[in-house]
Amino acid sequence: MDQPNQTIPTQYVMNEVGSAATTEVVRPELVNTQPTKKRKASASGSRQSSTCWEHFIRLPDDLVDTPTAACKHCHKKYLCDPRTHGTTNTNHHILKCGKKPRTTDPTQTILTYPSVEGSSLGHVSSKFDKQACRKALSIFMVLDEQPFSAVEGGGSKYYSKVMLPQFTLPSRRTVARDCFQLYLDEKQKLKSFFKFDCNRVAFTTDCWTFIQNQNYLTLTVHFVDNEWNYQKRIISFTVIPNHKGDSL
Repeated sequence: MDQPNQTIPTQYVMNEVGSAATTEVVRPELVNTQPTKKRKASASGSRQSSTCWEHFIRLPDDLVDTPTAACKHCHKKYLCDPRTHGTTNTNHHILKCGKKPRTTDPTQTILTYPSVEGSSLGHVSSKFDKQACRKALSIFMVLDEQPFSAVEGGGSKYYSKVMLPQFTLPSRRTVARDCFQLYLDEKQKLKSFFKFDCNRVAFTTDCWTFIQNQNYLTLTVHFVDNEWNYQKRIISFTVIPNHKGDSL
């Protein structure tokens, strides 16, 4: 949309040069009448742009004689007058502060060693995978017959924090859901294998009595996989009244 033209007043001055009269146009000088915008002063003083202020807090002026900052983790104090001290000491302190929590980028590549037997020793890059860690935890709970509450113990949390700081142990309810999902996944894979890749299987049964005098019966399937390795899987598990032949 075109803006309307602004009419600037002009002045006409008659000059006489010799016998001929000339007309000279005089225009007034244009003056910027818009107010100059000034930067608002920060309420906390000078702007703190250094990354060290993510780990330091400036102490109130009424508590110290000179500008002082304290570490949020170990509470060590440093002078921080921007005119005389700057942030060199505080930046150096961040690198060596023992109480600063370790933060790792989840997408950061981790150097490990190959686990294949006979392979040469060398670095292998891998990335942190939260889902893979949760699945490995479920397999550990099933294979070692651990209670779900084991992940909520102080020892388990400490071991996990030291072993892999990026991974936070889930609650026992989450572990129970992961174990059940692991069962469903393995069941689906076994069904698919029997349907397409397995022609012959053998079944066996086993009975035992639990410590609470409860009787159980399991149905185990035996087969040979595509690599000609012997495999067996429990495909049924039920409670029975006793071990007598009529009940079986």
